[in-house]
Amino acid sequence: MLLVAEHLTKSYAPRRGWLRAGGSGLRGSSRPALADTSLTLERGESIGIVGESGSGKSTLARCLALLERPDMGRVLLEGIDLTRLGRRHLRLSRRRIQVVFQDPYSSLNPRLTVGSALREVLFVHGLVPRDQVPRRVEALLDQVGLPARAVERYPADFSGGQRQRICIARALAADPEVLIADEPVSALDVSIQAQILNLLADLRVRLALSMIFISHDLHVVRYIAPKIAVMFGGRIVEVLPPGVPLERARHPYTEALLAARSRLEPGWLAHTGQLAAELAAALPATGCPFRGRCPRAFAPCEEVDPSLRDLGIGHAVACHYVT
Repeated sequence: MLLVAEHLTKSYAPRRGWLRAGGSGLRGSSRPALADTSLTLERGESIGIVGESGSGKSTLARCLALLERPDMGRVLLEGIDLTRLGRRHLRLSRRRIQVVFQDPYSSLNPRLTVGSALREVLFVHGLVPRDQVPRRVEALLDQVGLPARAVERYPADFSGGQRQRICIARALAADPEVLIADEPVSALDVSIQAQILNLLADLRVRLALSMIFISHDLHVVRYIAPKIAVMFGGRIVEVLPPGVPLERARHPYTEALLAARSRLEPGWLAHTGQLAAELAAALPATGCPFRGRCPRAFAPCEEVDPSLRDLGIGHAVACHYVT
């Protein structure tokens, strides 16, 4: 197994006074932003992570890449526990897991040319001899569909889609084994989104990348990844394996995402842009975190948080109602 996450938990302190559960005076998060979440990724496999803003997707991504250390649990990369490594050894291992973030505008240093940004990665990790760096930079630009002349230009000279291509090239410069794409098209114009999705799908096959693709849109995720994990309230509530169509989803939350797809655009989600900790504070402290929005909730949902149960062929659901 290439990447294994075991029982990851991460909590943040919410902004003071933002939210009080049930309209009363509860301050602080009653649930972690990421709660006892486990995930495995085989070499060459692609997994999609889907859910609303605040469901824990980005927190999971940052913990997997050890950009943030989980409060509990561990991340294993080919058996090496990254959470136990010191700074120096972690830097060497972290190269193997790269993240492409949502906003290409804030992800690039405006003072560095494209060439400088790519060369910096190559120099830091010592991946190619210095005399081969220019050729490698040109090859990276070609891989993401940018001309060689882009090397001397600055991020401000490019459109949003082109900047995201630069971000992808920078991630590839580290020669990663795992690429995590965290909402890589949600900040782009609709006309550009398909181009970036096609690029990622092509790179995944051409470079034999293991990929974790994060989005709020189930259909977009399925285009990139045959296996999907659905997140709500900081935990995975359903896993749809390859070959199981989206229409056979069983968790009420997954069904709601499918039904609301036409509205799942930036601005529709009520919690977009709010801190994951604040969203966790809005969830019930015990029982199923989705029960307040679930049309099928019944007595057991109030007391016991359901665990994932395998329904067969790898299709797993965390729901008391589903048997």
